[in-house]
Amino acid sequence: MQKVVINVLLLFSILALSCASSQPIATELEPTETTAQPTVASQQIFDETSIPVDTATSVSNDIDSNQSVDNGEATGEINENSYDVNCIVKVLGRPVTDDIVYRGRTATSNEFSNIQHCKLGRSEADNTDNDDRSRDDDRSRDDDRSRDDDTSRDDDTSGDDDRSRDDDRSRDDDRSRDDDTSRDDDTSGDDRCDDQGNCDDEISDYVYKCDGNDVDESGIPITPKCNVVPTPLPDGVEGATLTGVDLPSPSYQASIEECQVFDSGQCAELRWEPVADVMAGEFVEIEISPVDPNVMYAGVDSNDMTMYRSLDAGATWKLVHVTGHNGALALSPVDKDIAIYTNLEWSVQRTADGGDTWQSVVGGTAETGGVKPFTAITFSKGQPNIVYASALRSGDSRGGIWPAEPSDIYKSTDAGETWEIVGACLTCSAIENIVVMEDDSDFLWVASDGGLQFTKDGGRTFSGNVIPYLDEVGKDRHKINEEGPPKVIGLALQPNNPDTMLAASANNGMFRSTDGGKTWAQSNTGLTSSKLHHVDFAISNPDVAYVTTHEGIFRTDDAGESWTERSNGLNYKFVTPIAIHPRNEDIVFVGTATEVYTTHPRHKNRGMHKGEGLYKTIDGGKNWVHSDKGVYEAKIAQIGNHPLIPFNIWVGGESGRGNFFSPDAGDTWWFSPSITSHYPMVYAFTYDFPYVIYATGWQKTGELSASTDQGASWYVLSHKLNAGLSNETKNLGLRLEGATDFHIHGLAVAPSDSNIIYVGSVHDAVYPDLTFNLDGAHIFKSSDAGESFPEMSDGFPIETKTSINSIIVHPNDPNIVYVMTTLHESETAIGIYKTTNGAKSWFEVNDGLDVYTNDFQMDTINPEILYAATESGVYKTTDGAQNWEKSSNGIPKGAVIDMAIDPLNPQVLYAITADNIYRTQDGADHWYETNLGLPLLELSSKPLSAQEELFGLLKLNRTQTGHSEYGGTFAQDRTLEIDATGRVIFVAVKTSRNDRDRNSERLLYRAVLTPLISLVYEFTVKNDGRLENIEVASQSHIFEMTFNKNSKELSFMAGGPTGTNSTTIVSIPSSLLSGQLEVIVDGIKVPSSTGNDGVTFDLIHVGSSQVKIKVQ
Repeated sequence: MQKVVINVLLLFSILALSCASSQPIATELEPTETTAQPTVASQQIFDETSIPVDTATSVSNDIDSNQSVDNGEATGEINENSYDVNCIVKVLGRPVTDDIVYRGRTATSNEFSNIQHCKLGRSEADNTDNDDRSRDDDRSRDDDRSRDDDTSRDDDTSGDDDRSRDDDRSRDDDRSRDDDTSRDDDTSGDDRCDDQGNCDDEISDYVYKCDGNDVDESGIPITPKCNVVPTPLPDGVEGATLTGVDLPSPSYQASIEECQVFDSGQCAELRWEPVADVMAGEFVEIEISPVDPNVMYAGVDSNDMTMYRSLDAGATWKLVHVTGHNGALALSPVDKDIAIYTNLEWSVQRTADGGDTWQSVVGGTAETGGVKPFTAITFSKGQPNIVYASALRSGDSRGGIWPAEPSDIYKSTDAGETWEIVGACLTCSAIENIVVMEDDSDFLWVASDGGLQFTKDGGRTFSGNVIPYLDEVGKDRHKINEEGPPKVIGLALQPNNPDTMLAASANNGMFRSTDGGKTWAQSNTGLTSSKLHHVDFAISNPDVAYVTTHEGIFRTDDAGESWTERSNGLNYKFVTPIAIHPRNEDIVFVGTATEVYTTHPRHKNRGMHKGEGLYKTIDGGKNWVHSDKGVYEAKIAQIGNHPLIPFNIWVGGESGRGNFFSPDAGDTWWFSPSITSHYPMVYAFTYDFPYVIYATGWQKTGELSASTDQGASWYVLSHKLNAGLSNETKNLGLRLEGATDFHIHGLAVAPSDSNIIYVGSVHDAVYPDLTFNLDGAHIFKSSDAGESFPEMSDGFPIETKTSINSIIVHPNDPNIVYVMTTLHESETAIGIYKTTNGAKSWFEVNDGLDVYTNDFQMDTINPEILYAATESGVYKTTDGAQNWEKSSNGIPKGAVIDMAIDPLNPQVLYAITADNIYRTQDGADHWYETNLGLPLLELSSKPLSAQEELFGLLKLNRTQTGHSEYGGTFAQDRTLEIDATGRVIFVAVKTSRNDRDRNSERLLYRAVLTPLISLVYEFTVKNDGRLENIEVASQSHIFEMTFNKNSKELSFMAGGPTGTNSTTIVSIPSSLLSGQLEVIVDGIKVPSSTGNDGVTFDLIHVGSSQVKIKVQ
């Protein structure tokens, strides 16, 4: 049957070629208003996993005009009550369905006509109306992905309702979030999956394998079956599995009342130092000034880090402006001080003084139709005062919508100071790139979701897509659903010869024209990926061009006829922006882009990635080195640590791009892109192995997620919270209408039983323009490892407008649990509640306690002892919270924001106030400052400004802020943490007293106590069909162990804080290695000894090192 289908397709292809050969080839490019479809001169039958061969296509005289788009509006409301949403998805695809059903866009007449068979019968609609919109039934009906009630996805799979927060204003600065409607990290939106969900990843170290029952309607994984799978190890190499970690038993050490070590009058028991730069892959643009190549800018797809500037040719960088997600960037060709960048959720920004100050110049006002996603922008080289920009007209999408929607064209004739709308490309959707012909400023080329188009009248009318191959892709509904629209991302015209053009497509390889765009040929010789990003010619040598891809960077020396990979030295190959030195084609900059999902939504690269950032080459790409000093995640807001494994730390940005993970206490960082990585909140870990990570976040549908592969993949659990809502919650009307959109903070896994998970919600009333749909605060419990989460809130006042911010479970009895409330992101706090019967009932335990609590900790030896940080200081209980007493001696009167307790010596605790950090070594009886090395903000004696006075008033009345804005060095809870051994303490430090300062940063510092603690790791590895046990006693973090049966070599990574010492003893079965052994660390043989206990060696940590052990 397959051969028959292929033969038929070949026949149609031949007929198309024959018909095309009889059509006249266009001799001149002209926009047209006709509605005829373009003729295909030659089309390859494209295999999804292959790169198109070089095939010529031509532009017909009947180029499709964007004027032919059906803009007729349908009649009749299309919603969940009247239509089968799953059916609509199959016809129109998820993005269009979300637009029509959940965002309220009126369907076109064609769309309306095509989905009439999806309309529900009267009885079905009635049933839908009567379920009180809880949508806990299985709405899948005839869908082959129907599931049990607890996995039905009915409540939240759309991922978007009319409160979708598309504009991504952050909760702590610009007050919104991405809806991430594309679901770009998941298999349903990935072109590497076949009809059965089996996927072959050609771009990273991972492959997908996931069937339809394991993703929700939006394509987000809902089970670990969708995990990315590591590339198989070479033949003969077996990966070891960590099965256990044994820490020393906790014990009380001698109580100490005050600091014992001083340096120049300061307590020096802790010496604080910054960790290595925390950096994600989110660069969207790099530009070098053609006037002064020392001046460079780099734009970032993040709310916290919009625009960086370098004045020394990329050697160092400085964050110079923060507004939101950068879309594009343009530098004046004649004035090094003028730069303009677009913003996907705010107005276009311009500087005329080299980036020191910026002004809004267009967008974000009533005159321009409100806030629009501005995407592309460019200067005319021939007439430098002319600038063009594009903006999606709808304002509620960043592209990826198909059929295409309009994109308005803006023009400035005074170098970007003033603007006017001059036209629209009705079939473009998001425009990624604009190129202005140097000799004609009215002649523009645009690369867009709708392919490659041009205008010869300054943007008033457009040609329609001129690459026929992409038109065929656009007609393939399966391809559109799986890959998205026929997007062209990169576009470059050869200097001095604009007839030679290169168009880099998102999924279909490179297209090349040598006749000014009249005909096109696929030009992929040498490329190893069909997924391309930016392309650019070198001004200094027009035959040289570079293109960035999912698999590295490629160079051509023949104007795009063939390509050679030039990725040596790139520690991570998923790169997007590119900038070529205007006077030297061998000097090039690129930036990684793991998670640029705003205008490029399908291209998120799941996994655990190392080596992200900005890179530079000075030899034409033969070698690359980092060139990004000063670029880092700007606002660390959440910290979490594994309870058993040393030096393992997870951090999240306030509204940037985390999750970030360090295996060596912050010397090296990995990045985990997923739906959980935008606004991460809380991390929790199981205590058995292999361990599971749970995380809460602020991203719609990603409010509760889990990972079974140490963060490489995540699957969502949020829908199960909705399915578990109690009748009381529903009867009180606390569950509002709409897809699941909860705010979750409290999260804990029972140390004695990993099947038991507790979750607490937040009544978020901070931002009136962001409406969550679960009011009050609620407690959920899973007793089946996350399969279900029934609400168990009896005794807790669920209608209270508070936040369940922290949960602690008794180390030995999972039925004893405490939940703590807080003002953070809510309206009030009601202290701490407790259960002793596994959440069947709750009661308050606030006798003697300030109920305005911020954090609390439990003694690891005596669980009856707890400590609470409150707005009036530290409180302590010794009787399981029956009675509390203040225990703040040494801490100034005022709020204590956060605390951390040493898990191996719980008499040692740390606490932060707004202005300082404190330590106690006698169970909170006495506290003292320990801030040596921290850049504390100076306490000013100057009169407060009006703004600072306002902040002072708000600080006294937390109900007016929702956030804890203290105006000091430290900001909020979960910014002070300690590792599993108690040897490394982490804290996030602010750079500005003003919490609302957009340019304020939060940087991560650590203090390391020596000597390090030794612990025992237990691994198993397969050898000739049986499992062998390997035991490692070490002060290092031991991970990524493998055994090579071919070379008889045991390999693993050993990590720890730089400069600290570690002794390691590895016990290896003689069936694996026998005889005298030698140890090689990072390629260098080190002294070692082999005895009955195994092989022993010492090392000085330099972050993470590779260790190899083999027979001498």
